[in-house]
Amino acid sequence: MTTNYLTAPQRAAATLFLEGQGWGFGGSVDVDVLDPWNVPGRYGWVGGTGTAAYLTPATGAVNILLTQVAMPGPTPTPIMRDFWRYAATA
Repeated sequence: MTTNYLTAPQRAAATLFLEGQGWGFGGSVDVDVLDPWNVPGRYGWVGGTGTAAYLTPATGAVNILLTQVAMPGPTPTPIMRDFWRYAATA
């Protein structure tokens, strides 16, 4: 459920949406370290209505963000990036 099942060409075609992630049966899975919060094996979900939840098995961290700010596009909002940046260093 938390293993990347996308091929390299599929990931390359969806770079804008994935940002270093792949996709498993349970949601997105970090594959590449592009940002401080990308930890290979971290998995979760970003919802278009401003919610996000990620679990990092290597550290036992569970990060949940609930906002009421819809995403204006296919990439995470600045507040999501700030939250993940803080969570990665906490």
